Amino acid sequence: MAVRCRAHILRDYHMDQAPMESDEFGAGGIDEARRRNYVAFTCLLYSPEDRRLYCGITAYDADIFYVFDTDTNDWQSLGWTDIGEEFDVKIHRSLIFDPTDDAIYGATACLHDVSRRLEAPGGKIFRYDPHSGEYEVLCTPLEYDYIQTITMDHERRVIYGLTYPVFRFFKYEIDSNEVTNFDFIGSITHISALDDNGRFWGTWHWTHHNLFCYDPEADEITWFDHSIPNGPAGSDIMYPGAGPVDCMINGGDGYLYIGSTLGELIRLDPDTASCEFLGKPYASRRMPGLLIGEDGLIYGCGGDEGNGQLFCYDRESRAFHNLGEMYDPDLDTACYRTHDIARAEGNVFYVAETDNPYRSGYLWECDVQL
Repeated sequence: MAVRCRAHILRDYHMDQAPMESDEFGAGGIDEARRRNYVAFTCLLYSPEDRRLYCGITAYDADIFYVFDTDTNDWQSLGWTDIGEEFDVKIHRSLIFDPTDDAIYGATACLHDVSRRLEAPGGKIFRYDPHSGEYEVLCTPLEYDYIQTITMDHERRVIYGLTYPVFRFFKYEIDSNEVTNFDFIGSITHISALDDNGRFWGTWHWTHHNLFCYDPEADEITWFDHSIPNGPAGSDIMYPGAGPVDCMINGGDGYLYIGSTLGELIRLDPDTASCEFLGKPYASRRMPGLLIGEDGLIYGCGGDEGNGQLFCYDRESRAFHNLGEMYDPDLDTACYRTHDIARAEGNVFYVAETDNPYRSGYLWECDVQL
């Protein structure tokens, strides 16, 4: 098994050296070309109905929602700037298709400095109709804080979310338009998941990053006193204060599967909260994208600092297959840091690239050769 990759460019901005740390509103400032073109891909959602890929991006100009036609390779902005505000500069890990009403739910994230915290209204949960192109802003769950990630319970019509820069946990009930604020939990996952009983899993505590789960039937949180394997060692890698869970999915076999910030795959038993270390498929860190393929294998992306990788894991044989690095020979460039993965038709996967310090992030098309 191997992979052949091609990078697709939405907007392009190059730097001779890594930029000094600054935010788009703060003291450092940025020039207009960088403000418009220095983008990153953060969230992907594929629609098999029309073979289009919905892309949440980081963009300083708040033009953060695009669709990519996988047949023509054309891009279309979905016009978030018409209804959003200047602090909405990201859709981080917050795009979900809901078959109940044939719509996409999403949420907005931020980058501004704490000096402007009280000027920013807070992240928004929105509904987007892909047929009409119309938006509905449903709510701003928590004033001032923006939304890093959402997880949806389709059966109960509930969206769970985690916020930044204050790591708060909330529940939003769509039909009643009610928000429950569970407040500060001291940790954050890159993306969480629900188990087969509809319980939401995340991490809490600012140094230990222990597991917790919220049971919607009992309406209560269970706070566990252990993290995932190597949990504390994997904290602060995404950003200061963040926990070690880079990705979490329901495996459809009674277990949750976790990709850690150290690039390790872990299996969580939701009945006992016990964790099993399954292995590490590559030398680099990060594992922000996992999904179940049609063949039942777990496919994932990871790698860091110019070492983007694809892999798959066979649950029956417990074997990893490293599919190789993500490199485009025509552009002579490699994926700097992966952030999300989506499967299109057949063995074609799309991977989001983020945080490249020298150029804009690209959308990577990866054809897995079996």
